[in-house]
Amino acid sequence: MWIIIFALPNLNLNESIGNENIAIVPHNDSRIIEITEKSSYAKALVENFKDQFGRKVYPSLLIISDKAPEHVKNIDSIVGFRNIVALFNIIKGHEHSLTSTFVAFPLYSDYFDFYPITIIPNDGGFSTQSPSLFGYDDECRKFTGQISPGLAGLGHVRVETTGDLFDQLHKVWKRRYLRKRYSEWSTRVLFRSLEMAYQATTMPLHSTIYDYGASASLWVSAFEILSHPQRGSVNLLTVLDLIGKYDWLHKELKRRSYVVKYRGTKKYVNLAQKLYKELYDTRNAFLHGNPVTANRLRPFGKKNAQVITRFAPLLYKVALLNYLTRFKDKRTNPHWQKDYIQRSFNERNLTEGLLKAKSP
Repeated sequence: MWIIIFALPNLNLNESIGNENIAIVPHNDSRIIEITEKSSYAKALVENFKDQFGRKVYPSLLIISDKAPEHVKNIDSIVGFRNIVALFNIIKGHEHSLTSTFVAFPLYSDYFDFYPITIIPNDGGFSTQSPSLFGYDDECRKFTGQISPGLAGLGHVRVETTGDLFDQLHKVWKRRYLRKRYSEWSTRVLFRSLEMAYQATTMPLHSTIYDYGASASLWVSAFEILSHPQRGSVNLLTVLDLIGKYDWLHKELKRRSYVVKYRGTKKYVNLAQKLYKELYDTRNAFLHGNPVTANRLRPFGKKNAQVITRFAPLLYKVALLNYLTRFKDKRTNPHWQKDYIQRSFNERNLTEGLLKAKSP
């Protein structure tokens, strides 16, 4: 038997995502049908969502198996799983939208937010939990949930987990939350950084210059957490070194044709590293109270370029891929030629997206 933990009303799935312990599933998944047949409150939660104009919509649901270990039901484990699904698709969304004329995947973490009202096990009613409210209600017939009015409607974006990056993140999630490696520095850093990145990708409320400044600040924090040496301090150079470890196939991305100066140190860097320096300078300008203009948001000050925070998810992917190498099997790979071809294919949108910073 599976248990509904949260509804995700802004997320539209065609198929389930997860493992034998935890999953995010569409409303018509066989496990949801089984739950709603036994619980009137679950049925109301699944079937009583509408948009702001009264049109019926169906949420996705995060569920956990009743056979899952108790520590998997912990909120850190649940949020960690949600975050790897969210960040994988948000990165994919920015890669695609920077190189295409339409949006196919989510650009904002709001799509993956948990609805604050959920059901109490054994048909015990509804509970509401948020920073400002803890409540209970037992009138299931009156429940009417709503999706976010600021997000593109359900069905406009898709979510998937096909890709090496998700497979690696999922593997580390199992390492930390199934094997209970809570004291392990490397996995703690990863999921702390992912949580910060999740916050960085929330939708700008008013799309003012300060919204982007706040996002840039959270992004830099996500990078710094990931690059922390454990012993010693983190700074611009630790992040540049982490990003710089990636072995690019594209000559333009491989070339170290930019100079970064930091505390008396001069460092030759590639485009990805230079773009991070632009993000870092943007963060500093906002947080230190310096005069800020719209050009500060644009890479290299190009007026027709996308804002620097649009490139942050792509840079974060580079940092993640480098960070995750510590969890990989170090044995010789007999299928290296196949993997090289797959890597070349996967790197195409990432490369083309970053190059948009130079030639919008």
